[in-house]
Amino acid sequence: SPGDLPVSGRIIRRFGEPRKSGKNAMGLSIQSRPGSTVVTPKDGRVVFAGPFRGLGKLLIIEYQAKYHLLLAGLARIDTEVGENVLAGEPVGTMTTSQGRESALYVELRRDGQPINPLPWLTAGKPKVNG
Repeated sequence: SPGDLPVSGRIIRRFGEPRKSGKNAMGLSIQSRPGSTVVTPKDGRVVFAGPFRGLGKLLIIEYQAKYHLLLAGLARIDTEVGENVLAGEPVGTMTTSQGRESALYVELRRDGQPINPLPWLTAGKPKVNG
């Protein structure tokens, strides 16, 4: 469900989908409204926060020492390296300029290898009935 994503929005590219370059996507792209808040999906520790070539502002959060979540395309980062962040905690904001496409790129690496973030994002969530 969309509530499990780091930003509310619509997935416009899924893991493994071909990109224009011909290579397969290593992560998800989520289209969000300008100014949307980005949250950490699980408890983790910030290991990188800042501009990164071609990715805008990049945040990397480490989980249980073997998972790293890359969140790229942020307009603003609201946390810093070394901080422990809790599930659902705001860590940044998408661009606020109207009319500009605002897409968050989400990549999950396990032991350095990109894997599909969706099963990991939705794992351990209580299933809500009704």
